[in-house]
Amino acid sequence: MACRTSFLKTILIILNVLLSLIGVTLIALSVFELNSSTPGTFEHIAIVVQIFVGTFVVLTSFLGCFASARISLGLIWSYVICLLILLCLQIYIIAAAHSTDYVERSKRDFLAIWSDPRANVERISFIQQKYSCCGELGSHDYILMGRGIPSTCYKAFLRHGDFLFTEGCLRAVQAHATDNVVIGLIIKWLLLLVEFAALGAATHLGITVRNKLRRERF
Repeated sequence: MACRTSFLKTILIILNVLLSLIGVTLIALSVFELNSSTPGTFEHIAIVVQIFVGTFVVLTSFLGCFASARISLGLIWSYVICLLILLCLQIYIIAAAHSTDYVERSKRDFLAIWSDPRANVERISFIQQKYSCCGELGSHDYILMGRGIPSTCYKAFLRHGDFLFTEGCLRAVQAHATDNVVIGLIIKWLLLLVEFAALGAATHLGITVRNKLRRERF
């Protein structure tokens, strides 16, 4: 019995360390994206949700490590409840991620900004420097509009033909959204699998500790 408890305790601590690492990675990537995302867009809202989930994962993993170290039945079941809440939230997020066309939404958000380039000049300039792109479809968009090509369409703001960004921002934004979807889904599915493993180990440990306490009473 003692060997089983020690084994489950070790497995649970390892899983929680892994959970905390994934959670911190999710938070770090989300904060990086948050600082470079456009406020008010669907992408911005999704990143904020990811930060919340990552924070909840880290806090839950700390509870799991503490419960495992103390072998406290109350803490173990509290941890199990937190994992169940986290799993429900995670399943909902994954289902929403698979049913949402993030690429189309990113396209829609950019076109809304580009529809009024004079009013959104700062946001467009930010996008052009972030994605190394120019205009909607290319630098010729500014020429067709009767305007000069802005310095934000050039690398390091140097107005030189060799430093001009040739790719249109619409394509660049969509490509970035595609990469984010793939990376995000990989992290979400990995997190879900580790959470299920932690739930199984925590439940088994809780039952083992409970049975041990019952035997000691008699």
